Amino acid sequence: MASTGTKALIAGGTALLLCLVGGVLYAFGLSPFGEEKGEIKASEVCRTLGASDGSAVALRRVLPGESAYSFDDAVSDPRRDDMDVSYSSSCFVDGGGKQLLSATAEMLQYDHAEEWVEEVVGQFASVSSLKAFDAGDKAVASDKVAAVYLPCVARGDGQHLSVVVHLKQQGGGGAERLRDGLVSLARSTARFAQQNAKCDVVAEVGT
Repeated sequence: MASTGTKALIAGGTALLLCLVGGVLYAFGLSPFGEEKGEIKASEVCRTLGASDGSAVALRRVLPGESAYSFDDAVSDPRRDDMDVSYSSSCFVDGGGKQLLSATAEMLQYDHAEEWVEEVVGQFASVSSLKAFDAGDKAVASDKVAAVYLPCVARGDGQHLSVVVHLKQQGGGGAERLRDGLVSLARSTARFAQQNAKCDVVAEVGT
């Protein structure tokens, strides 16, 4: 028969284990804490994010757990013909009363891609935290933002598309997981923007 002291040790150890497990579940937004995480359906994802199945997978990777998600999608300034040098699209993802992620594409032109990194991408993350990846003329990402600068219009000044995916509320899983998910979303958004903006210069954005 176990002594009183032994029983106390066992009870204390069990309580400690439950606290540890509970802490892990809470940190990752899993049951039984809070509301059950809502489903991100490919059919509801913004079309401006590109291929819906892949975008849904990437969103599940980077977004925090919320009971439901909503998507606000718009092409506010379509490129109507070959003479048009403007384009603008956006996707905003909300959940839990907060904006979780934004993805934008717009026509811009910089003399040097590094200027684009500093002036555009630098609004969302420190330039020193950004790592390059292969896409367009320039592509950089961190665990907060992924962005691609790619040529679109051949004539004139050679307008580029600036694609920026900004994660405003982070999910769990670590910095590399978040960065990989944002890179996937940026590439998919860039592919959609290239086609929708009727780019006559088509740059590789990777897979």
